[in-house]
Amino acid sequence: MVLDTKPLIKFFAQEEGWDAVQKILSKIEEGKIDAAISVVTLTEIYYKYVQEKKEDLAKERTQNLRYTIYLKKLEINEETAVKAGEFKGKYNISIADAFIAAAAYLEGATIISDDPDYKKILEIETLTEKELNVKLDQ
Repeated sequence: MVLDTKPLIKFFAQEEGWDAVQKILSKIEEGKIDAAISVVTLTEIYYKYVQEKKEDLAKERTQNLRYTIYLKKLEINEETAVKAGEFKGKYNISIADAFIAAAAYLEGATIISDDPDYKKILEIETLTEKELNVKLDQ
């Protein structure tokens, strides 16, 4: 699976639903789930905290993600870039979401997010954090 940026921000900020993300991260850390993030998530996390005038937190959060060994980092290559362009053009989603979706598509992975833009993309499966936890508890 590929974790979108939104669940990670929820977790870091302990926003509503953060406990569902924590449960997923625990299962990933235990090796029960294989998971990845797109390197675009590092960009999104960094700029979000910089916009809030929290540059130290931006550095800390991105460093934590960069060095988390149980999360694979999906790079942007030519194939990812072209697929992101296809998704952006076809579904009119943000460029960041297009890159994350392309990375998930090329990995054959499910995206974990409650961002409704991903549900538009017919080529990939998307589950919310709660949906994934229900599936894992079965």
